[in-house]
Amino acid sequence: MAKDALRAAPLAMRPQGRRGRWFGVVMERLNARAYRAALAHLAPARGERFLEIGFGTGRLVELLLGAADGVAVAGVDPTPTMVEVARARRGCRDAGDRLDLRECADAPLPWPDAAFDGVAALHSFQFWPDPDATAREIHRVLRPGGRLVLVLRDHARRPPAWLPNALSRSGDEVAGALALLARSGFAAERAAPVGSSAVIVAQRGA
Repeated sequence: MAKDALRAAPLAMRPQGRRGRWFGVVMERLNARAYRAALAHLAPARGERFLEIGFGTGRLVELLLGAADGVAVAGVDPTPTMVEVARARRGCRDAGDRLDLRECADAPLPWPDAAFDGVAALHSFQFWPDPDATAREIHRVLRPGGRLVLVLRDHARRPPAWLPNALSRSGDEVAGALALLARSGFAAERAAPVGSSAVIVAQRGA
């Protein structure tokens, strides 16, 4: 593994401490269009429940909470710094029991079956060490007909060797993700890209 990759991997996967906070601010600014696209595809309605995998600074969580009356949002992120940052956002501080952000991995997910109307994962797919297990868990916690939005970074040319997700290292990450979702019980398709990132929208079958 190259020295640059060794330095980049821990910060990208687990933004912690002062450097992690700085990294999160930069990523939030770069991902502004991705947040808007995910919000549009999820189309929150009154009283619906959403889950974000790898919520980072919590900007999409904040947008979802404010999108419609009574919307509730849960999330998982492996980094305590990001959990702290997200919970401190202005739009999250007063959400009460409509907010449930946890420091944990993407699988298993600590919620019951059919708990959510929608799930989002923006630029976190590449960090799933067992994508089949995570896809099965997403399918489990989504209600029948629930929607999923994945935003994937472009790793087609030179995917970093340190990425945990073998599909992201395959050279055709989007095709791998679509095949993964199909075998996990989703109807999935590509949507319009956001900059250099691919967007996949999916719906859970019955």
